[in-house]
Amino acid sequence: MESQKTRIMSACSERVKTCQTCARAKIRCLRTPGETVCDRCLRLNKQCYFRPARMRQAWSKKESRLESLERRVEELLGQQSHGGCSQHSDHDQGTPRTTSTAGDVIDRGVVTLGEAAALLDSFRRLMMPHFPFVVVPPQMTVQELREQKPFLFLAILSVSVTRDVELQRFLDEETAAVLANRTVTDHCHKASLETIQGILVSIAWGQHQAGAKGPKRHAPRDFSNYLHLAISLVVELELDRPVELRKRCPRMTIDTISPIARPLHILQDEQRAVIGCSFLASCSSVITQKTCTFPWSARVEAFALELSEKGEYASDQSLIHLVRLQHLFEQIDHLSADPNIPTAGYTNPIGDTDAYLHLFRTMYSELQDYTAQLSPQFTSNNFILAAQLHTVNLYLCQVSLFEKDSIAQLPQSIRVDILCHGLATARNSFDALLTIALNTERYLSYTQWLQTGFCLILSCKLALMAASDKSMRMNEPRVQALCDKLDMIRVLDTCVSRQLSQQPDRKTGFDYSGWLQWIQEWFEKHYYAYTSREKMSHEDIAVEHAIVPVHHQPTHSPPFCTGDEIGIPVSAEDYMPWPGFPDVLPSNNVLGGWMDLGVISL
Repeated sequence: MESQKTRIMSACSERVKTCQTCARAKIRCLRTPGETVCDRCLRLNKQCYFRPARMRQAWSKKESRLESLERRVEELLGQQSHGGCSQHSDHDQGTPRTTSTAGDVIDRGVVTLGEAAALLDSFRRLMMPHFPFVVVPPQMTVQELREQKPFLFLAILSVSVTRDVELQRFLDEETAAVLANRTVTDHCHKASLETIQGILVSIAWGQHQAGAKGPKRHAPRDFSNYLHLAISLVVELELDRPVELRKRCPRMTIDTISPIARPLHILQDEQRAVIGCSFLASCSSVITQKTCTFPWSARVEAFALELSEKGEYASDQSLIHLVRLQHLFEQIDHLSADPNIPTAGYTNPIGDTDAYLHLFRTMYSELQDYTAQLSPQFTSNNFILAAQLHTVNLYLCQVSLFEKDSIAQLPQSIRVDILCHGLATARNSFDALLTIALNTERYLSYTQWLQTGFCLILSCKLALMAASDKSMRMNEPRVQALCDKLDMIRVLDTCVSRQLSQQPDRKTGFDYSGWLQWIQEWFEKHYYAYTSREKMSHEDIAVEHAIVPVHHQPTHSPPFCTGDEIGIPVSAEDYMPWPGFPDVLPSNNVLGGWMDLGVISL
């Protein structure tokens, strides 16, 4: 019994260091080693006993408690997300549409399931061929897409609405709200391929957004922000790397996390998304002259090559050509922007010219060889590839003829060849554009919209360059023949007429008639100034300087908008935008900022 009591006291003493007598007196309790009674109680002959100690809970029990609390929180959040849908529907039946996260747009009665199915079918038939980077399988139903990829489903609905401005504006705001919740507000939501696909669809047709209420519409809203967000998600998920290199293991960790095997269809969706991010970033940055945050890389081209060989859909065959043409596009841009490229201002102009000609001819040869590899049948049935091919060809003309540092280095014969090449390419680009059925321009993607506008403006420059030098046209009959074949007056007239015929789509952000009419008026003002100057040179007029320049109007010209009507002041400067070929240095070209639609009242 005594030994048992000793063991109990010893066990208690290991846990409680002060006896109850000393604790009540608030005196330090000291005990001689080996004694069961403290020194104070032994001296005062008092009873010395220790309070029974409570057993401490093990750490594993605390973990279990935390896990149970986490499960409870998840259950409550799940009940709130499921139960909030019916409450919102009952509460908002008589109220206007407002952005909410409770249930999707079908649950809240914004669109019906039948309307969503019709919009999805329209997206597949009319829009997806212009953007092969996000593919919805033909066998996937609207209900399956809604359940498996809700954000992509919402983005598709948003860009597919073409006539109901209020519905389009609401869906745009809903898409932005859901995206903000996924990427900023909800910290528990993980990055996913679906989020990237939804962002790509949203910005692919961002130029048609209804935007805020008001008389003016500016350039595509939030394009750069959304694109960089998609690129950051690609980097976060390591989609720009092959599967075997996706370690997901920071350098400070000990354990290595092996990559998870991907089903083939998911891996191909990831590759398409990566190519889409790179294509959008590269194309928009080169044309708008901004820094490219996701340029061409060997891995991106490897993804495109793999899709062209093993791709499930016919659109995968064009990806490798788009990537390689974009690589040439970037190389041509570097030819213009690289400060190390020789210029005529150096001490050895002959050697500098030879170096520049070598670089130019190399680019031109590569582009011609690649163009020859693409059959006309393939490009004629693929407008996105045809637009890319024509844009790269015309951009080479832009760099060679209209860049201030390079124009003086090219001989006359080379510049004539480039001009003829540009005029022929411009004609081919508009032939391809006019093959699109009337009233279907609304379905062109943002990159095609950029490329078409760039080709239109550069074609105007080339036509005016040819019109500015009569002697060159007389010495080079092919230049005049190509100008007549291009017929830029007729091209602009056709573009304006097609745009004006799409009145029902004006309110949904697809109305560029004001911008096109401004370009048309600008071109015809300078073009007829050149032709009138040539006529004046053949007339024997005594008071030539007193004659007012004649303004010739084409017989087939539609009514114009004046500068005041479209929000742009009419220029009071001389009609001649440049002295004349070959000394063309259009550093103050009025069309230089053609992407800035915010200055035009549309």
